[in-house]
Amino acid sequence: VHYHWRCIEIDAENSRRVLERHNYISPADSDEQAKAKLAEKFKCSTEDVCNTCPLEIVFPSNHKARFYLKWLDCKEQTKKNFYAGKGNKFNMDLNDFLKESYERSDV
Repeated sequence: VHYHWRCIEIDAENSRRVLERHNYISPADSDEQAKAKLAEKFKCSTEDVCNTCPLEIVFPSNHKARFYLKWLDCKEQTKKNFYAGKGNKFNMDLNDFLKESYERSDV
């Protein structure tokens, strides 16, 4: 079972690390440099990426690149969408099961 809920800042940092491991961006890149490199992978301009780029090109970990590029370009809108949940619903039975399992195993 893959189950987690993180704050957006941790998701953004984890996404950046993945993109660095793929050598899409460098750990030394500024946010603007990372944005330019990722926009180029999607064949987009760096101007208003969130509203002008379809972000449809597929490559390994493109979902991380798409998320991180949005984080760099339109942080407030990305936060709003992230925390809105996009209609996702929690499986309370699974939540209860995991809570009980964690309590039994002292995790």
